[in-house]
Amino acid sequence: MTTKRILTLTLLATTLTLGAAVPRELNATVKQRSNSISNQIATTLYNRGIEMDKAQELSTNIINVDEELFSFMVQTYSNETGIQLEEIYHELGKLALSQKSADFSSYAFLLKLSQTIKKEHLTTTELELIGNISTKNQIIYKAFV
Repeated sequence: MTTKRILTLTLLATTLTLGAAVPRELNATVKQRSNSISNQIATTLYNRGIEMDKAQELSTNIINVDEELFSFMVQTYSNETGIQLEEIYHELGKLALSQKSADFSSYAFLLKLSQTIKKEHLTTTELELIGNISTKNQIIYKAFV
């Protein structure tokens, strides 16, 4: 009888523990989708007066790789340079309007993006940092593709 009681309590505890975790995971997935890079860019474009459908189309076209990979490369760039994500989204919105794609593994792209955001010439240290970010993103890209 004690073995049956132990199994019942274990099953009950497992059900309660896993049952409480599942909604959090689903909620996190939904929240992650709503905060995706393409949605952030689309929101930026919408705030500029573009219709939401067109903004979403433009923001999707700027991303030429898997969105999670793109998001990771953008996050790497933001963390390494200290540039706020909102500033990056703003510049990506401009690129989306001109129907260009963004390549965060390209040194030339990162250099232009950094100069546009900072509105000044970059120091030698910043140029080296951008080179390192570009190399990291190229390695990440090759690992996932």
